[in-house]
Amino acid sequence: MSFGKMGTDREERINYERLREYRLARTREQMDKFGIGTLVSWEPWDIRYIAGVYVTIPMRWIESSFVVLPRNGDPHVYAATSFSPYAMREKMPWLKDKIWPQRGNVKTSFTVDGLTGIVNSISRIMAEHGLTGEPLGMDGTQSELLLSEAFAAKGIKAVDAKKIMFEARKIKSRDEIELIRLACANAEAAFDDIARAIRPGVTECELVGTGMKTLYRLGADETQEFVCATGPRTNPLWVDYTDRQIRPGDLVIVDINGNSFHGYKSCYYRTFCCGKATQEQKDTYEECRAMMYAGMAGVKADNTTWDICKNWPDSPQYWGYEKWGDVQGYAVGHGIGLSLHEMPFIAPVLAKREPEVLEEGMVIALETWTGKKGGDHGVRLEENMVITKDGYDLLTVYPVDNITECWL
Repeated sequence: MSFGKMGTDREERINYERLREYRLARTREQMDKFGIGTLVSWEPWDIRYIAGVYVTIPMRWIESSFVVLPRNGDPHVYAATSFSPYAMREKMPWLKDKIWPQRGNVKTSFTVDGLTGIVNSISRIMAEHGLTGEPLGMDGTQSELLLSEAFAAKGIKAVDAKKIMFEARKIKSRDEIELIRLACANAEAAFDDIARAIRPGVTECELVGTGMKTLYRLGADETQEFVCATGPRTNPLWVDYTDRQIRPGDLVIVDINGNSFHGYKSCYYRTFCCGKATQEQKDTYEECRAMMYAGMAGVKADNTTWDICKNWPDSPQYWGYEKWGDVQGYAVGHGIGLSLHEMPFIAPVLAKREPEVLEEGMVIALETWTGKKGGDHGVRLEENMVITKDGYDLLTVYPVDNITECWL
């Protein structure tokens, strides 16, 4: 870790003004590239990326918070982190008082007329900036068809803009990278507390609670569900958690995959054993670790996603299946940042057909699973890394060379 988390007068750490300026500039760059005059997003992490505003989890489903970004103006935010937009203006001076109460409820508006208030607010901003005649990009809403119809009635052409934000977010600044590193460091503390808690009779639920308590103690702004699968639930792997009790000899797979520090995520698998692992379990573990690191050997700026995937098994039969669709999660990768899954998306079939160039500053996660078809255990591992011109900078450093045995 390069820095601590606290602000200090004796060294520069995370520079949040620089972070916000970088993200806004990246968004504008992609708007210009795609020919968008105004961008509106209901996607929580894109609202944060563009405007530095956190949309709380309960407020996301209804799609009543959104940001409007004119290409020649400042972001306008409609949100409710506080009941008072005036209080939010005091806390967020970088938004220059352009914070307004939420408008309507897009998710449960079932007619064009039901969207009139929202459409009028966005149209007014476009008109103020002379952008009514330029395309409006929409991102992160389930009501895109209705909204497009409503804007068309006002003579505004609305287009899908979700790729704009994927492109904007894929190259991280030094501040973003440091925040992801801190998220990973928090996850490592959670892994350590989970490892100490693994004992016969402890449930998967309890282990998730143990990990979440650690993350919140260390400053997480939210956590999503962990994966916590034990014993027979590791093969095939279940990506949830239950009240199953751990027994001696069980493998325990944990993915701290929604841990968020100042918005930035980790996606981080480790596998443990309750007690001493058998030689078969150790062999399965080493098979998984070697596969993951074989893929990592292809990580380097100007390589492609195929340079990663070509080092993984070339057939689903490796795992005992005939179709790639049956093993689509067994050796994969993805970008990571404010959202859990970002560009580039890495999978053998996709990478062979449409290889994507790896760029310096991308942050990616690579994950593999091994286990005999029909067997009684499986192993899952995952690493997060920043792509560099010479290879990668590893962000996840919890021990991985050997399976972590949690002694009885």
